[in-house]
Parts: sequence; structure tokens; C-alpha cells
Amino acid sequence: MTRKLVIVFNTSADRRFTLNISNPKDNLTEEAILLEARKLMDTGVLAPSQGTPVSVHSAKIVEQNVTEII
Repeated sequence: MTRKLVIVFNTSADRRFTLNISNPKDNLTEEAILLEARKLMDTGVLAPSQGTPVSVHSAKIVEQNVTEII
């Protein structure tokens, strides 16, 4: 099973930007995610074409079962 943290940001261009993080730590809290997302926004390290991230719209953990056939 693969896991990823999906954080959706609101941007300065009134659009959305999605950041996918593979293999997130177990037991992440809302507070921890918002704190780290704020650090990313404050440092300006994220520069997507959708505009500068200004706030967090949502965050979720996505788990997938993948069965390779070939």
C-alpha cells in the first residue's frame, strides 16, 4: 500500500495548487500540517504557475493498494 499526504493550497491568483508528499509520517495532526504548510508559504519555496500559495484549503492522507500485473 502506498500513502501520500495531499495538501491543497489557495493561491494569490484565486486558483488552487496541490502538493503531494509521499510516505508521510504516521499520526500527523492538523496543527502539524498547518505549521509546516505555513513554513513552506513563508519561505517562498513553492512557486507554482497557479500563483503564490497563500492559505491551506484542505489536507488529506490518500492510501492506495496497487497490484502490478506486468
